[in-house]
Amino acid sequence: MISITLASNAIHLEAARRLRDGLSLRRGGLELLLWEPERFVLTPADRRRWPLRLPARPWSYGLLAPWALLGLVGNLRLAHRRGAGQGLRLLLARARRLTLLDDGLDQYRAQPKALDPLAFPAGLDCWLFSDAPDWRAPWCQRFRCRELGPLYPPGGPDPADDPADDPRTPRGTLILEAPGLERLGETDGAFPRPWCLVPHPVAAKRSWRLPLRAGDRRRPGAPEALLPRWHGTVVVGESLLLLAALRLRPPDTRLVVALPPTADAHLRARVAEAAAREPLVSLVGAGRAGS
Repeated sequence: MISITLASNAIHLEAARRLRDGLSLRRGGLELLLWEPERFVLTPADRRRWPLRLPARPWSYGLLAPWALLGLVGNLRLAHRRGAGQGLRLLLARARRLTLLDDGLDQYRAQPKALDPLAFPAGLDCWLFSDAPDWRAPWCQRFRCRELGPLYPPGGPDPADDPADDPRTPRGTLILEAPGLERLGETDGAFPRPWCLVPHPVAAKRSWRLPLRAGDRRRPGAPEALLPRWHGTVVVGESLLLLAALRLRPPDTRLVVALPPTADAHLRARVAEAAAREPLVSLVGAGRAGS
């Protein structure tokens, strides 16, 4: 018997890591990771977690087809079935058990972008990150929601080894690039300088249009370690990092959230509620931008 985890992005992979590290999985049996090398890199620890792994390619599904046809696929863990080819459809049809993994902001959208809740039987285990459980959309009630803990827990690595991140340095604006920031034109862009721009890891989601000037900088990488130490302004778009910013930023830090016009109404309403409760939080397009 073999259990298969399909990880198509870094969120799926982090959910799978937590399960593999003992939150749910019982040792025993074969564990295989199907992953997309173009979208993320496995760490040495990941390679130890999954000695058996294959890239998510048609030929890999071909290798797994006999296992599926013989009824030897025990648990198939995945986030959604969007774009499923013949090989994945066979695994879905023949797996003895299905388990859903978190796919990011979809748990907070009334109309998920990737997951079709009705494409899966009700009552499945659905492992979700716990950064904002009160924000979850009604569709989550279809499944047995299990908690992975927050994706962005308090604490984290200390960035003090970067001189530019010295806590004594005066803060300007931390820009966490994501869809929605394209709404910030020259008028909305009057944020304190210097700017620290954290580019989105996916090129198609890079949306910051305003030019950087002398003294501004780009800082690729994970910004969650900076958030608890950033005394100034934080700007974020439609990204899981908006949850990190709401929870982790210092009390005196101003937060500006810019969601694209296409943002899900349920998600927008939850952000608007947070903005109504917290004077230093504003939602662009909700009547409080720039406040």
